[in-house]
Amino acid sequence: MRVLMVVAALVLTSMGATKADTVDYLDLPLSNGNGEERGGVHPDLPYDRAVLEAALNRHRAKGVPPTRFKALLWQYWIVRAAEDAGVRLSEWDPQRSAETNRATIFAVYDFYAKLYTQNPDSLRWMGFANIGAPAFAAGMLDLGTLPELRWFSSMLMSMQKHIFMDLGAMHAAYLHGGIKAVEEMRDAGIIDADTTAAWADPAQAVMEFSSREQNLVIAEQFNRMRARLLPPGEVVTYAITVAGPMPVPGGKTPAQYRPLFGGPLPAFNYADREARWDFLSHDTVPAYERLSEETVHRIVQRPFADRVAEYRATARLLDLIIPFGSDESRTGVR
Repeated sequence: MRVLMVVAALVLTSMGATKADTVDYLDLPLSNGNGEERGGVHPDLPYDRAVLEAALNRHRAKGVPPTRFKALLWQYWIVRAAEDAGVRLSEWDPQRSAETNRATIFAVYDFYAKLYTQNPDSLRWMGFANIGAPAFAAGMLDLGTLPELRWFSSMLMSMQKHIFMDLGAMHAAYLHGGIKAVEEMRDAGIIDADTTAAWADPAQAVMEFSSREQNLVIAEQFNRMRARLLPPGEVVTYAITVAGPMPVPGGKTPAQYRPLFGGPLPAFNYADREARWDFLSHDTVPAYERLSEETVHRIVQRPFADRVAEYRATARLLDLIIPFGSDESRTGVR
């Protein structure tokens, strides 16, 4: 048997085959499917787009069920999205400090803005993701400055990466392969039928994609943040709820949407999935949908770094002391 293996290897070598040609990458588990570690969805998968594409084409030609090359297909579209965003997926590690990851954090959200401005009708969710991002990015950076809170900063960065791996990769598939590529992701089990169907109706896509993001992609990560014991995640996530402004013009803050005893504090924790989705689906998403295309363009084309700076804790000290703040903070207009 050993002799046969050696002979087979020599034959492959003589035919010009490489190791990449003989690796199938089938049935790999999604060991990093939530994006909390460095790199892609599995450590054995390459980052070379050509190698990934060649492996996919071999499996397609043989009629291999997409469910068997799920990890390979997902890695491929994440790599495509990362290339488009100018991000090195192999080096993207949410366990590093937020300051170290700053360039990647900003590049992802700049990528969302670019996709929206180039495709405002079909990629409307990207505009929504970019408008809501400054407060999220500011939270990563602010929490990252305090040693006892850096775990929470890493979790927020993991959520960003997880969303990019899921929705960012799906958008890359649509842009580079059309609805057929999205349907292949569905057939592989990467996305579900409702998410796929939303591509046929841009008017429903923002709500559907937002629901996927909040209720499927990052829900479990928010749950773990809230359940953290030291320091108490319940306190930290409620503080995020109190501090979190609403960057969508016309949208309410959590405290305005559901005030505690009619006062300036929110009566819910943003880490609670049902309460978060109630808030987003009944106030934030509708507020975004009411914005004109011109308004969305104006917001997303402002330098992202400038918008993040406006939501850093040091810039919003008065808002944090007086949660309802000024009229400006209530409307989200900057």
